[in-house]
Amino acid sequence: METLFTPRRGTIVGDARLAGQEEGLKEGREEGRMAGMAEQLLRLMERRGFSMTEETRQRVITCTDMPLLDLWFDRAIDATTLDEIFARPSATDRVPTPAQSPEHTAVPSQEPRNPGSSAT
Repeated sequence: METLFTPRRGTIVGDARLAGQEEGLKEGREEGRMAGMAEQLLRLMERRGFSMTEETRQRVITCTDMPLLDLWFDRAIDATTLDEIFARPSATDRVPTPAQSPEHTAVPSQEPRNPGSSAT
């Protein structure tokens, strides 16, 4: 019978292993979110009656840019052609950058300013 050694918290090896597991879980959740969004986008496009090639399906399935998947999904709601969905993002599109996604958005703390000091 094989016994597995599991390092514990508080040891260098244990802490590194736990950190790696937590990072792996985070990456797995993000990959799952992207895969789910891709599936929903394909479903929406099918329901809207778009005829999709295998190339189009692969483009959606292999996309790893969540804001772009969100944009394509939003466009697919009203689009009349696949070209409208996959058009290059323009300045008028609402494409959140990864730093603006909900898990990365933080409200900056606003410390009261000292009226006697000047900002440089």
